[in-house]
Amino acid sequence: MRPHVGVSAIAAAAVALAVALTGCTAVSPPARVVPNRVEQQAVQAAGGDSGAGPVGATIPWVQLWTLDQFPQQMKECAGKASYGQLAVNAGPLPTSRVEYQIIGSGSHPNEVESGQIIDACRAQTPVDDRMLRLPMKDAHQLYSYDLTVLRPCLIAHGFDVSLPPSRQSFEALLRAHTPWSPYDHVVVTNRLAWYALSDACPAIPAEIAAAIPTA
Repeated sequence: MRPHVGVSAIAAAAVALAVALTGCTAVSPPARVVPNRVEQQAVQAAGGDSGAGPVGATIPWVQLWTLDQFPQQMKECAGKASYGQLAVNAGPLPTSRVEYQIIGSGSHPNEVESGQIIDACRAQTPVDDRMLRLPMKDAHQLYSYDLTVLRPCLIAHGFDVSLPPSRQSFEALLRAHTPWSPYDHVVVTNRLAWYALSDACPAIPAEIAAAIPTA
């Protein structure tokens, strides 16, 4: 006698096969190669190419810098571009005036070239300034995210992250427009590495970012 196979058993076998096939054929989503909205806005604010097209050698910026990183990155960029002939003093905010002094004879770079170097470095140093516009009502939630999600994520990706301030200090730094971020010591080597890292470890979670007004 032919054994009877119930409908439920057939359905269960079909589901199991489908699951098995899905596990075998599943692939990771393609890596991002274009900037997102936050990056485009930051680069445009810096006066650079937003890089809306695929990554290319003509697009100079590598990553979004934190407010804490901005002054030092401007100094390093200008120093390198001028072969050490420019001393730069960048304010704490991306909108601050960038002052410079020509150390050498002034033949190179001259005043015009010095201004061009400063403009180019500013375009290459886009800043994620959303923390300046963060509603204080969201500071508590962001602090918890930084401690429990973002900091461990960056450490898991091999980056050194400074110890966080206390919650009270975190909020005081926010009010003073000198916020602490787990990204303050993160430096990547190229733009694709930045895309991968910032997608895996968002600086600000989507639910908080959605409440931040645009510049």
